Amino acid sequence: MKNRIVQAAIQEITLRGLRFSIRDLAHRLGISTKTLYQHFPAKEQIVSYIVEQSIRQMKDQEQELMSNIALPVKQKLFDALVMLPQGFAFSDIRLLKELQNAYPDQWVIVDGYINQGWDNIRLLIQEGITSGDFRPFDIEIFISVYIGALYQLMDHGIAGHNCVSLEKALSQMVDFLLRGIYQTQASGME
Repeated sequence: MKNRIVQAAIQEITLRGLRFSIRDLAHRLGISTKTLYQHFPAKEQIVSYIVEQSIRQMKDQEQELMSNIALPVKQKLFDALVMLPQGFAFSDIRLLKELQNAYPDQWVIVDGYINQGWDNIRLLIQEGITSGDFRPFDIEIFISVYIGALYQLMDHGIAGHNCVSLEKALSQMVDFLLRGIYQTQASGME
């Protein structure tokens, strides 16, 4: 039942944002609010569970990506930087901002994940520099630029594109960043 509640909550978040009500959620599931509260005593606990589950899933995906020896380092780095969990409830950039404003305790968890856990990225970048795929650069500045760009997207969205998905925005942002670190060839950028 707990998984059903979480999946229905993700649907509600996709439809209504974080303003969904427990009553809406119970109605979607065809259960009483009392039954729902037996599994999650508060809406904040549902949101926390979704956030924690998403971060755990991203960490698992990252480990799987890191162990994939078939992928070139450029592709691994790109995939790691745009990684989102399947069915991610916060796939719209505006929802991350809404989470930050309405659920500060849950935002602390997301913010901590965004600002920490860069060890694998550092390893991939160092591997790319060593192999000659990336030019030498300051990895910490790169990470700061990535984080800053992500927060900028959250704070201001993309002018004229309010409904752009987080996946699309991340993909474009990472493409811009990575082109700046690729080793140039005599004929120009790859």
